[in-house]
Amino acid sequence: MTLVVPACALVRPVNVTPPPAPPAFVAAFEAGPSRADGAVNAPGSAPGSVERATHSAVWWSAFADPALDGAIQEALRNNYFIRDVRTLIYENMLDPATPRGWWWPLQVGIPATTPANVQHIVTAVAGSKPTALTYNAANIDLTASYQLDLWGHLDAQRRVADDLVEQQRENTEVASQNLAEQVSQLWFDILVQRTLKDLTEGEVRYNQELFDLIKARFEQHLTPRLVVLQQEQQLLNIRSQVPLITARIAILNSQLTALLGRMPNPRDELVPADRRLPDLPSAPGLGAPGDLSETTAEMRLARLRVTEIENRKNENLSSWLPTIELLGSAGIVSFGSSETFTEGFAGVRLTWPLFDGARRITEAKQLELTLKRRKWQYELALKTAIGRVQDALLQEANQAESLRSLRAQAVLGRQVLEEARRLFEQGQSDYLPVLTALASLASLERAGLLAQRLLLSYRVQLYRALGGTWSYEVTKLPN
Repeated sequence: MTLVVPACALVRPVNVTPPPAPPAFVAAFEAGPSRADGAVNAPGSAPGSVERATHSAVWWSAFADPALDGAIQEALRNNYFIRDVRTLIYENMLDPATPRGWWWPLQVGIPATTPANVQHIVTAVAGSKPTALTYNAANIDLTASYQLDLWGHLDAQRRVADDLVEQQRENTEVASQNLAEQVSQLWFDILVQRTLKDLTEGEVRYNQELFDLIKARFEQHLTPRLVVLQQEQQLLNIRSQVPLITARIAILNSQLTALLGRMPNPRDELVPADRRLPDLPSAPGLGAPGDLSETTAEMRLARLRVTEIENRKNENLSSWLPTIELLGSAGIVSFGSSETFTEGFAGVRLTWPLFDGARRITEAKQLELTLKRRKWQYELALKTAIGRVQDALLQEANQAESLRSLRAQAVLGRQVLEEARRLFEQGQSDYLPVLTALASLASLERAGLLAQRLLLSYRVQLYRALGGTWSYEVTKLPN
């Protein structure tokens, strides 16, 4: 009897439903806060009330900002790239071609059976008419084989597969550490732009006050019209910078929401309104350069790549030795309705590959060259890791010195502006020194703000260069 299954029952049409999208693009980013899932963040609340992705000590706790911690935790759990590579780890762990467990070399099956209703023709007596005998025969067998891993061939295959899985895990740790750095850098960029907006709006108010003063003096014939035009031009120039800064804040918020796995949203709701650019926290413990072999994911990945080739060499060596399998079979044979017999056997099969066209010899030579290259890459990874720490330390030290100088110049610039304005109001000087002092102070304040931002950036780069083992927790699938 043959079972016929229509093709339409096995093949079904594929229809992929697109993910939900908002009804319209967000244009008025000054509107109230909203999220892609419909929830609304309260002003000043920390984003990401989901379960923490890390429980061990993390470097961003040095900034003592629960909102920043919540944002990074949300990104580590919900970022689409992290979710993809984290799932890929467990997808590779379930590869059916990887020998895992004692039962993997065991193969059990039912072979093809002898067909029934076989007609046999025999001759009972010489010279007589042959007699046709028809009977029904049926049989069922169960066979099993088990490969003994005496030379470690299957174990080497498993170790190679485990190395590849762990390499994927280290790649995920690298991605998660980079993601934490990106979120913190965007966080500080938003704070910088907010402060810059406040500075610019303060400059607008100050220049408006000066413009009103100059206009009043012009009406009293104490100031020429040229000064009025110069101040009006200065006022319009500064005022035109405010919408550009607002647009940059909106773009940064869109980038930050995308990193957190949300729908990109330009509304300024993630970073609480009361946050300001923090001062540099205390310096982290550097440890010894050799510690980077364990604390940086790049070094752990390079070491796994060396281990993978070592295990491939063991797999190649074990393939030169014979394969030993234990075989067994048991079954029942029935003739008609009354005659039934049992059958079975057990034995050992040894397979020794003697010639394969020099494939294994070629593979062994290739693995030696690959191992040499990956050892060089391991050494290069260590030197690169040490260089990143040294560069971050050097940049931070020099940037801190530059920031102190800029802040001192800004204090002096305010004094110069006050003195220039006093002399102008008293009629002892023209307006040019005021205009020069005003532009110089604005430049110094912006330079000081950017210097502080660079100092924080170098500290974040130092944290990233030192690595850590906290990122291992991110590679685990949530329950």
